[in-house]
Amino acid sequence: MENARDPSVAAIFQPDGGPPRALLVAGCCGNVGFGKLGQLARILARHGVPVIALDLSPAVDQVAAKLAEQFAPRVSPAEIEAITKAIIPIRGGIADIPAELKIGLVFEAVPESLAIKKPLYAAIRARDPEALIFSATSGFTTRHLFDDLPGADRCGVLHPFFPHLTNKLWELPEQGAVTGAATLKQIKAFLGRAGMTLISVGDVPSFAADRLFCGMMLEAVRIHESTGLSPAQIDDACKQLLGTSPFFVHNLIRGANGLSAHCMELMREEVDSSLYAIPDAWKPYIADPGKQWPYERGQKCPPEGVAVVRARMYGMLFALTARMLAHKIVTADALNYLAEKALAFRDGPPALIAAMGLEQAAALTRAFLVEQQITRADEVAPLDVFSRTGLGEHVGWDSIYVGRSVSGGVGLISLKRSTLGHTLLAEFGRAVDALQADPAVEAIVVAPDGLYNRDFGHGADIGAFVPVLGKRDAALALIQGWKAALAKLRAGKPTVAAIVGRALGGGMELASSCHARIAGEGAVIAQPEPTVGVIPGLGGCHLLHRSSAPEHYAALNELLLTGKSIHAARARELGLVSAVVPVRDLPRASGELALSLARGTAPLPPFRTGPAEVAVDRAVDPRNEQGVVLDAELRDLLARTIEDANALDVAAGGALEEQRAADSLNQSAARVGVTAMSRGKPPVFEHPLA
Repeated sequence: MENARDPSVAAIFQPDGGPPRALLVAGCCGNVGFGKLGQLARILARHGVPVIALDLSPAVDQVAAKLAEQFAPRVSPAEIEAITKAIIPIRGGIADIPAELKIGLVFEAVPESLAIKKPLYAAIRARDPEALIFSATSGFTTRHLFDDLPGADRCGVLHPFFPHLTNKLWELPEQGAVTGAATLKQIKAFLGRAGMTLISVGDVPSFAADRLFCGMMLEAVRIHESTGLSPAQIDDACKQLLGTSPFFVHNLIRGANGLSAHCMELMREEVDSSLYAIPDAWKPYIADPGKQWPYERGQKCPPEGVAVVRARMYGMLFALTARMLAHKIVTADALNYLAEKALAFRDGPPALIAAMGLEQAAALTRAFLVEQQITRADEVAPLDVFSRTGLGEHVGWDSIYVGRSVSGGVGLISLKRSTLGHTLLAEFGRAVDALQADPAVEAIVVAPDGLYNRDFGHGADIGAFVPVLGKRDAALALIQGWKAALAKLRAGKPTVAAIVGRALGGGMELASSCHARIAGEGAVIAQPEPTVGVIPGLGGCHLLHRSSAPEHYAALNELLLTGKSIHAARARELGLVSAVVPVRDLPRASGELALSLARGTAPLPPFRTGPAEVAVDRAVDPRNEQGVVLDAELRDLLARTIEDANALDVAAGGALEEQRAADSLNQSAARVGVTAMSRGKPPVFEHPLA
């Protein structure tokens, strides 16, 4: 078997060098258990680790076949066979597991009842004293679960997120948890090596993400009960305001109403406030796991209803956020990430608060607490945290999306989000200013942070384009505002973009705004704007050419006109990156390059500031990489912009590009492309090239 070559696996499943111990998934027929059974079995199958699928239901005998069916569209038959071969289905309890199978790790996903969970843990501990036991609970703390269990330090919580078969995000309660340091180290090493993202949170009822998710549903029900707005109308307003739909999601998941209410009840044990009170309208849906809210899809919320939902939903979410940040249950950037990646928020509450302004957010929340007569309001919503002094000092309101640090003369700007937007670029501009002004900083490196974001950048947030479609002046203001932040990268100390994963669209334009670029092996670069129906507006139409040689202009033109991608090695050939290195060496290599540029031991990469003739062949492939036929009007505008921007000096070319990009957001191609992308569908343009 292979685990001897993977210490993170061996530490849990083969600590004594003997036969591999098993993974036990208890409650494998439930939604969470089944999904994590498949996800973890896929990781462990290649290491020869047996996987016990345990449940009282007769359906346990079919879990392997059901997993094979779920994996079939995206996993090879050989891998599916290896996964299912590793699974041992057992209908019954701990006593029914064959004695020769020792257990290394338990993932428990049984019903949310201490009366069921605690006897299970006791039986596991009696059978396998050394086993690690982790619960998938959505609300109980580690103290609720394990305080009276022998070996509690080898126990903990791993709170996963839907869809459970594919989602790699987990909350890991650490602060205040009974889980020991050695156990935390083992589980982090194992799951981190497997590509999972573990977000550290406090060991409090409902942790962090569910406080938002369940609180959002609680307030949605109260709005429904008090205003008469239908569930679908409230969802429509929430979709506009937050990007997510509480009633629709709860109708989708059997038993979700009960779980969400349970989380609120646990929080009320922490502070007995009416903020967490369960309204009568919710109780029938809590009592009956199969009962669904009446829902007529397509219902629109009237404007006055949207205003009500905004005041109350923002008030609720901001109040919940205030307590979590004030009590250090989670950091602002982590909470924001959880809201966006686990709960499908367009912008997380911390980002909404920062964008609104701290004083205004505090005033809105205070008004909500007063109008809804929330008891113990100061405890459940300590609004002093909405400041940059006092309680708010530790929050990091200026680092929700962008981190900043200095080491060895290099200032590092860490991107925590893969898409560009208003808040990210405002933070980015402030980070560049601070590092440019810091005498300890000789040069600056821009890179993804590696936890919240593992790609250099996926482009602009498509939602930012929607309000400016067909509004040229607003579109121009957006482009110029964003571009002002990127322009700071060439205004002083040498800057280096450390490209890893994907650098697409606006992400590549950010990289192109730096003095130099270095890429990790396997990085992918593209300007896919034609598929979105827009042209690059942050430098893409001319910065690529200015960093390259004339013999490569034709290849760059084709890249821009088709939106097709290239890999790092090809980008190196075209002069777009200075070097390509193994990903593990990228942090060191980017810092060394930045310092060598600052100290004059290496020259700045060539960059043409003056005009040049660039002739664009419009007759390149009319389709993108996915076969989508692109728009003829947009191609003509893009081709002319490439030619015209390059024919000017860099400042004038950039100004012209801004105007043309605003023009593109006024064309039909933008309306079609942005709408299609926001719906996850390929665009069908009005003026197809073929």
